[in-house]
Amino acid sequence: MVRVSPIIHLQRCSAVQSIPAASKVWSATIKIPELKTTEVSSTIPDIQDNLDDAARLVTDFLTVHKGRTLVLTGAEQFISGISTDSGIPDYRGNEGTYVKNPKHRPILFQELVSSDIFRKRYWARGFMGWGEMSKARPNPSHDVLAWLMQENYIVDLITQNVDYLHRRAATTLDHQGDSDQIIELHGTLFRVECLDCQSTYGREDYQRRLFSRNPSWAKILTSGVKPKINPDGDVELPDDISYADFDIPPCIRCSSRRMKPQVVFFGENIKQHVTSAAENKVKQADAVLVIGSSLATYSSYRLVRLANELKKPVGIICKGSTRADALASWKIGMGCTPVLQRVQQQLSEQQKHYE
Repeated sequence: MVRVSPIIHLQRCSAVQSIPAASKVWSATIKIPELKTTEVSSTIPDIQDNLDDAARLVTDFLTVHKGRTLVLTGAEQFISGISTDSGIPDYRGNEGTYVKNPKHRPILFQELVSSDIFRKRYWARGFMGWGEMSKARPNPSHDVLAWLMQENYIVDLITQNVDYLHRRAATTLDHQGDSDQIIELHGTLFRVECLDCQSTYGREDYQRRLFSRNPSWAKILTSGVKPKINPDGDVELPDDISYADFDIPPCIRCSSRRMKPQVVFFGENIKQHVTSAAENKVKQADAVLVIGSSLATYSSYRLVRLANELKKPVGIICKGSTRADALASWKIGMGCTPVLQRVQQQLSEQQKHYE
């Protein structure tokens, strides 16, 4: 007896359940923000390959501005970035989704809000990718940053990442700081919200509801098939799969099926209270340290620009060009993890010396 792949089974079913408009809608041109690079000033330190010099520069920066440094981490990592070392893909890195597949187009907020077809497509693909996303654990970069917060070198942290790993690292370290120390600028995949009544739910609970309502899709998960995961937690599936029968669990409070993860989609505005909180963090800090971000999105770049306008020093650790290179007080074009680990070593030795 020939065994049929669960994915092939869904493709065969799509001949009966096809949605004529779906393929046309998804062929529309949707483009994520392009990276507008600037040049690093020739008058500032620009370290590309000397680990000791790089670590010493960061160590001195954190020592001078101890307890008053704001860190900004990014969603577009390069080699040894913040979350790529945890197995989460990026958009613009050397192996990034947008680099390897220039035709990749993420879903827009307006599409998710206006179309049941888009919501079913998103949730089916998100359902398939959640297992891998939820298994990701903090890597050494997250751990070092949690330690720096615990030791009061970093006052606050703003992240563009939606993977919850900074909070996990702080919890693992049993860091008892203010919960407002970490701002998730673009939200988190670990919460789900109703677009109609704004009720929120844990993603793990919602995943269980998705599993129970979609046995044919659940069969793919239990078959061992592992589709390619995208940076935002959904997966790549064949174009001819139908999502018509995918059942989105309704909001428990109002029964609406207009559900979305609590992340900022392309085309969606960041909530005003989040924007204000992030701006206040910049204003309250004495210095800003950017780690593992190209700052391609305006929401992150504007925070660095604000720091520059307020005459606050800005350091950047990112392997590759960033949008704010011209605003930097210094730039380290190296992977984040080895630099941060060496920084922790130097600061620990420095602490022992003064004990």
